[in-house]
Amino acid sequence: QLMAIATSKDVGVTPWVSLAASAFTTGFSSATISYDFDTNPKKRQKTPHFYGFIPANVNKRAIVFVSMLVISTGMLVIRSMTIVLLGLVG
Repeated sequence: QLMAIATSKDVGVTPWVSLAASAFTTGFSSATISYDFDTNPKKRQKTPHFYGFIPANVNKRAIVFVSMLVISTGMLVIRSMTIVLLGLVG
Protein backbone atom coordinates (compact mmCIF):
# COMPACT_ATOMS: atom_id res chain seq x y z
CA GLN A 1 0.00 0.00 0.00
CA LEU A 2 2.76 2.42 0.89
CA MET A 3 4.58 1.82 -2.39
CA ALA A 4 1.40 2.49 -4.36
CA ILE A 5 0.75 5.68 -2.38
CA ALA A 6 4.37 6.83 -2.74
CA THR A 7 4.45 6.30 -6.51
CA SER A 8 1.01 7.72 -7.33
CA LYS A 9 0.55 11.37 -8.16
CA ASP A 10 -3.13 11.58 -7.27
CA VAL A 11 -3.90 9.81 -4.02
CA GLY A 12 -7.32 10.11 -2.45
CA VAL A 13 -8.35 9.77 1.17
CA THR A 14 -9.39 6.12 0.91
CA PRO A 15 -5.86 4.68 0.52
CA TRP A 16 -4.68 6.64 3.56
CA VAL A 17 -7.64 5.43 5.63
CA SER A 18 -6.96 1.86 4.52
CA LEU A 19 -3.29 2.21 5.43
CA ALA A 20 -4.12 3.65 8.86
CA ALA A 21 -6.66 0.90 9.54
CA SER A 22 -4.16 -1.80 8.58
CA ALA A 23 -1.41 -0.26 10.69
CA PHE A 24 -3.61 0.19 13.76
CA THR A 25 -5.03 -3.33 13.41
CA THR A 26 -1.52 -4.77 13.39
CA GLY A 27 -0.49 -2.51 16.28
CA PHE A 28 -3.55 -3.59 18.25
CA SER A 29 -2.74 -7.27 17.67
CA SER A 30 0.84 -6.75 18.84
CA ALA A 31 -0.23 -4.80 21.93
CA THR A 32 -2.86 -7.41 22.79
CA ILE A 33 -0.40 -10.28 22.56
CA SER A 34 2.11 -8.46 24.79
CA TYR A 35 -0.63 -7.52 27.25
CA ASP A 36 -2.02 -11.07 27.42
CA PHE A 37 1.41 -12.62 27.91
CA ASP A 38 2.32 -10.11 30.62
CA THR A 39 -0.91 -10.48 32.59
CA ASN A 40 -0.88 -14.29 32.49
CA PRO A 41 -0.33 -15.45 36.11
CA LYS A 42 1.54 -18.60 35.09
CA LYS A 43 4.02 -16.68 32.95
CA ARG A 44 4.53 -14.12 35.73
CA GLN A 45 5.31 -16.90 38.20
CA LYS A 46 7.62 -18.71 35.83
CA THR A 47 9.71 -15.69 34.77
CA PRO A 48 8.98 -12.72 37.05
CA HIS A 49 12.02 -10.78 35.84
CA PHE A 50 10.71 -10.69 32.27
CA TYR A 51 6.97 -10.33 32.80
CA GLY A 52 5.30 -7.78 35.05
CA PHE A 53 5.58 -4.46 33.22
CA ILE A 54 1.78 -3.98 33.19
CA PRO A 55 0.71 -2.38 36.49
CA ALA A 56 -2.26 -3.55 38.59
CA ASN A 57 -4.03 -0.16 38.52
CA VAL A 58 -6.74 -0.06 35.81
CA ASN A 59 -5.95 3.48 34.64
CA LYS A 60 -2.23 2.74 34.39
CA ARG A 61 -2.99 -0.48 32.51
CA ALA A 62 -4.97 1.51 29.95
CA ILE A 63 -2.13 4.01 29.55
CA VAL A 64 0.40 1.21 29.04
CA PHE A 65 -1.85 -0.55 26.53
CA VAL A 66 -2.45 2.62 24.49
CA SER A 67 1.28 3.35 24.59
CA MET A 68 2.07 -0.15 23.30
CA LEU A 69 -0.54 0.30 20.57
CA VAL A 70 0.91 3.62 19.41
CA ILE A 71 4.52 2.42 19.57
CA SER A 72 3.75 -0.82 17.70
CA THR A 73 1.82 1.04 15.02
CA GLY A 74 4.54 3.66 14.66
CA MET A 75 7.29 1.08 14.38
CA LEU A 76 5.36 -0.78 11.69
CA VAL A 77 4.88 2.38 9.65
CA ILE A 78 8.54 3.39 10.07
CA ARG A 79 9.80 -0.02 8.98
CA SER A 80 7.42 -0.15 6.04
CA MET A 81 8.30 3.37 4.93
CA THR A 82 12.01 2.54 5.16
CA ILE A 83 11.51 -0.44 2.84
CA VAL A 84 9.52 1.71 0.40
CA LEU A 85 12.17 4.45 0.40
CA LEU A 86 14.94 1.91 -0.16
CA GLY A 87 12.92 0.46 -3.04
CA LEU A 88 12.46 3.90 -4.60
CA VAL A 89 16.16 4.76 -4.28
CA GLY A 90 17.02 1.58 -6.07
